[in-house]
Amino acid sequence: MTALDPFDARLAARAPGVLREFNVAGVLAPADVHVAQRLAAIAGETSEAVMLAAALAVRGPRLGHVYVDLATIRDTATVDAEEPVDLAELPWPEDWLAAVEASPLVAVGEEGGAERPLRLVGSALYLDRYWREERQVAADLVSLRASLDIDEARLGDGLARLFDDDRQRAAAETAVRRRLAVVAGGPGTGKTTTVARILALLLEQGADPSLIALAAPTGKAAARII
Repeated sequence: MTALDPFDARLAARAPGVLREFNVAGVLAPADVHVAQRLAAIAGETSEAVMLAAALAVRGPRLGHVYVDLATIRDTATVDAEEPVDLAELPWPEDWLAAVEASPLVAVGEEGGAERPLRLVGSALYLDRYWREERQVAADLVSLRASLDIDEARLGDGLARLFDDDRQRAAAETAVRRRLAVVAGGPGTGKTTTVARILALLLEQGADPSLIALAAPTGKAAARII
């Protein structure tokens, strides 16, 4: 194994015990370690298992995840290291969930509870901020599920005029009838064309053009819709 460089920016110089091992392995970045240590110091938490869980919860959003699943992370974790790392050889805690549930850093369950920096739902450990934001997004989506009042004759005429493909027609009809719709499909299935025709149908239903906003991954897609 290559000797560690004490000045390597990827290492948290004062990381203790388990946090150090996971940091050296490349699972945790210094920022993950420092935030976990600071949270533990504020709450008087001394459990290395809880500090590791907190560091992994901090790591999650940095890698694009809202939470860390403590039940599966040992099998799914990635590392930032030049040499292969056997994750199974790392000192993963025993009775991890029980230790995290008992921590003063952690609120448990979906329903309210104390305001703490971490939230455990099942085996999913969130930074509390991201748990609250996820719940808000879910509530916003639920509020959009109601159907809309539409002109049935006009919609029927528009669907017959604009669509030959049954799947595109079904997607467009669903989108017009709902306040929220997701049109999905692989390359070449007509998503952009369908969206353009959905907009036409909405305008025929009297939608306010000033409320229509467009975001597209490419200028080509945007131009086809416009």
